[in-house]
Amino acid sequence: MAEEMERWEPMRLHFYMKPGDKFPRTWAHTDKAQCSEFRPECVIVEKVFNECSVVECPVIVRFTSIPPSAGNVSDCVVLASRVINARIIAENVVEFTIEWLQRIVFDTTTKTEVFRFTKRIRLEGADPDMFSHRNLDFVPFVQCLNCRVVSAPTGNVIECEVGIFVVVKLIAFVQLEIKEARFCPMPPECEQISPIGCPDFVGMIERGELWPPFPPQPPKKT
Repeated sequence: MAEEMERWEPMRLHFYMKPGDKFPRTWAHTDKAQCSEFRPECVIVEKVFNECSVVECPVIVRFTSIPPSAGNVSDCVVLASRVINARIIAENVVEFTIEWLQRIVFDTTTKTEVFRFTKRIRLEGADPDMFSHRNLDFVPFVQCLNCRVVSAPTGNVIECEVGIFVVVKLIAFVQLEIKEARFCPMPPECEQISPIGCPDFVGMIERGELWPPFPPQPPKKT
């Protein structure tokens, strides 16, 4: 039985509550009377101590091993991006690397490569004695702007201009006092939705609710 219970997540206490004499009581332990009194409350939240944004444009990246007869690039897209190796290297100094997966299409060929760009910035409040890399949060955005085939001594390469935008945040969990707060009321009951059956489906078709765009049109004959 103990092994069976270990696979279950512990019950989370949702604070839809009213205050008791010494400790708040849950809706499961009391009636549904609501407390409308505002009062100071202490909460543990993720606080942003400081933040800034970084713009780098253009950043030049190159795809190598391109055939000599390669034509124009017809498509270029950044599939995914993230920040790696973030650290506070000195007081008020943060270093991080943006890594992204970029795909290009030229002629009938598709190539995908990973690129990296390292940046060092000043962020006031980033104290290495107080914070670590876990206190850094990033919102990266990378976009391919344009590409072209370039001749090089070692062979053709495709050179792309990339724009980078990153928001850097210094964060930590802290206990804050809210001047005026109160417990949230009990949420309303969810509206039930019955499963759709065949008569409902046929009725939707007859009423034209699925047209357009369903069903798709057959291809035109040439």
